[in-house]
Amino acid sequence: MVGFANGFGIALLLTATFALRFRYWDNPQVLPVYFATSFPIAIVAGHFFVPERAMGIEVALVCIVLTVPILGVIEFFRRREREMDEGE
Repeated sequence: MVGFANGFGIALLLTATFALRFRYWDNPQVLPVYFATSFPIAIVAGHFFVPERAMGIEVALVCIVLTVPILGVIEFFRRREREMDEGE
């Protein structure tokens, strides 16, 4: 259960940073595909390469909490881009 939660949190954080870095909020059908590929990779990597009990549920909580400000920055950039487009 902890491995599943950690994989979910890590995949969610990776997907949010991917969307921010490459500005994929205009093309949202790519984001579920990115999440669907990074989620099993995170679970498998955690299962095979991380020692048991090395990462607790706190890792998932930190990743989910870090995703929130990234989503806020994405929303800020979206609004600023819309304002810039309307101003021209």
